[in-house]
Amino acid sequence: MALLDTLRRLVLATVVAGGCLLAATDPALARDRRVAVVSYDQLGGHLGETIVVRTTLGSRRAGTLVRYTRTALRLKLGPRDGGVELDIPSSSVRAVEVAREPVTTSGDDSAKAN
Repeated sequence: MALLDTLRRLVLATVVAGGCLLAATDPALARDRRVAVVSYDQLGGHLGETIVVRTTLGSRRAGTLVRYTRTALRLKLGPRDGGVELDIPSSSVRAVEVAREPVTTSGDDSAKAN
C-alpha cells in the first residue's frame, strides 16, 4: 500500500511539473501571465512601474524602476529587501519583466449615483 501511495505522489508531481513547464514554454499560455517580458530598450516607457530583472549572474531582483539609461537602470527595492535603490548595469541584464495591471471584469460598480 505504501508503494502505491509513493507511486501516486510521484505521478502527481510529474504531472504538476510538466504543466508548469508547459505554461512557461507555450506562448498561448504565456499570455495569461501577469507579467510582460520587455527588452532593455523598452524600459524608458515603464518608469515608476514594478519590474523584475534577471541578470547574467543568475540573480533576480524585483522593485520599482526609478531610473533608466542606456548604460544602467535603478531599482527601488521593496521594504522587505531594505527599501534601498540598486543600480544594475545594462550589460548584466539578461531579461526584464514588467508587472501588468490586474485584469478587471465589468460588473456592478459599488459606487451609486445620488
